[in-house]
Amino acid sequence: MSAAPPTRRKSSPLQSQQGALSWQQVHVAIVALGEPAAREQLEMLHGLLERFVAENDCPRDSPHLRATGPDRLDPLAALLARPDVAAASPAARLLALRALKILARRGDVRLRCTQHVLNVVAPLLDAAAGAPLELELASEAANALSNLCYEPINCTGLLKAGGVPRLLKLLCLESGGGEARANAAGALQTLCLQPDARAAVLQAGGPARLLHALAGAGSSGSANAAGDAQARLQQRLAGALHNLSSEAGGVAALRQQGGIPPVVGLLASPHPGVAAAAAGALQNMSREAQARADIRAHPDALPGLVMLLTGADTQAAVCAAGTLANLAEEGCSSAARQVLTQALAGALAGGAIYHSLGDGAIGTQGGT
Repeated sequence: MSAAPPTRRKSSPLQSQQGALSWQQVHVAIVALGEPAAREQLEMLHGLLERFVAENDCPRDSPHLRATGPDRLDPLAALLARPDVAAASPAARLLALRALKILARRGDVRLRCTQHVLNVVAPLLDAAAGAPLELELASEAANALSNLCYEPINCTGLLKAGGVPRLLKLLCLESGGGEARANAAGALQTLCLQPDARAAVLQAGGPARLLHALAGAGSSGSANAAGDAQARLQQRLAGALHNLSSEAGGVAALRQQGGIPPVVGLLASPHPGVAAAAAGALQNMSREAQARADIRAHPDALPGLVMLLTGADTQAAVCAAGTLANLAEEGCSSAARQVLTQALAGALAGGAIYHSLGDGAIGTQGGT
């Protein structure tokens, strides 16, 4: 069927807000595909998917995010698994993954995800370096899985589908696939919110892979598209390290892999979110005695944390304050504790004055 044009008549259940295409309309076209799919059917489906993705690309303006239809993901997974569709319309397959990412923004849809859906999507992460279509599919698959894994049950399902080793492999592709690596890091960040997933990432050698990817992410100081892409990768990697360090085993593994210096290095990033994620990781790691000693010994750690206390990013300031408080705990000499306490008190006072100046003083920093 074709997409219904906007009308002035009362909306039917198949129409979403203000004439936007509903997912039910796309669903009808998916289940109507013959086997093998006719060219005309695939062209129609491609057009519907393209329109649905375009209308819902921005979460703030997404009609589907405000809709309430009982959308299910299994028909979409069946479409992704069809060899005839993969061969005849690779573009439709890519659009289907983008649609899955959009559908998975809604909590009720995530809860309707089945193990079959995860079993179909996880193998799409197996991209080959230098294969553009495979990399693009892998990138979109990682994006969709990141959204799905905000539900703990889907994290467990992705572990069963072999998602962790696949994401770590995608993260470490050496050539091409910068966007795919960033999306793999984002999916790992989401996964590591759950204890069973953190254990799986640790067992698969995740700390070393994440730190290797961070070393290859380069500097994010450039104020251009390339710098923004590097910053996005760095923020997601630091976020994954932050979540992975929520448990003692993660802290020990990251410290033993030399994780403290590169994370300290991110404190000076000018990009919103990167420094905050790094400070969060250091706050977690500073709960361990040996990690506290290593952080104190790093020449850039204390100055970087103090700078964040008086910056415009509230989350970064909170994490920096927590890290400094941890550093002043057990194992700290009296002299060092006095220095840390004075630095924390002075910086907090300076931060209070800074933030009391209002939005005009910090507006140049931009939004997150």
